[in-house]
Amino acid sequence: MTVKAFKKLDKSFYIREDTVKIAKELIGKYLLTDIGGDGITGGKIVETEAYLGAIDKASHGYGNRKTERNKNLYKEGGYAYVYFIYGMYYLFNVTTGRQNYADAVLIRAIEPEIGIDIMLKRKENKTHKNKDRGRGIDRGNGRSINRGNGKGIGSFNRITSGPGLLTIALGIDLRHNGIPVCENNKINNTDKKKNGLEIWLEDRNINIPDEDIIETPRIGVGYAAEHALLPYRFKLKGNRWVSR
Repeated sequence: MTVKAFKKLDKSFYIREDTVKIAKELIGKYLLTDIGGDGITGGKIVETEAYLGAIDKASHGYGNRKTERNKNLYKEGGYAYVYFIYGMYYLFNVTTGRQNYADAVLIRAIEPEIGIDIMLKRKENKTHKNKDRGRGIDRGNGRSINRGNGKGIGSFNRITSGPGLLTIALGIDLRHNGIPVCENNKINNTDKKKNGLEIWLEDRNINIPDEDIIETPRIGVGYAAEHALLPYRFKLKGNRWVSR
């Protein structure tokens, strides 16, 4: 059986200066990972948010502030910016625009299509690890999931619906902060042991009409004052995988 190859988004897509436009155009593209030898996982992007660096009060780069935590946000377009929040979740962003501008797009939700069993396994392992950590137990690998008997169905319904859940499902964490997500940037990768991309985005020629993309204010940025009302969140109309 021949597996159809799709075009990976390259640097030219990410380095454009209109991050809001990029965030909107990512609806209908595919986010995929090949991490830890588990196999390829991913699906169609159905929700994004744009963050505009120095001029955006909701951005980690607002006012050009630079810290050890956000240094990879200042890379040119086409790199992963991953950070840890609430003591439990990793959030995945892709950098956009020119170097030192701190623009990025947060991927909030995908519709899972590829490697769903792997995603469910990762979620179950994470759930057991968190429970056992509280009891001082290191369980290692979790149990297998049998969707045929009804177990795991509730988890499947929410597995990539939200930015913290999708990184668990796709195997993304702080190890991937700053790595390239397009082939053009691999020459700058200092890890010579990695021959291929661990995270990438694809264009599978899905045309999403403008009227099917809803624009709303971003979630959880009330601290950003008037910028909290900017319509920089994009979601696919009627898609059940959108986070809210």
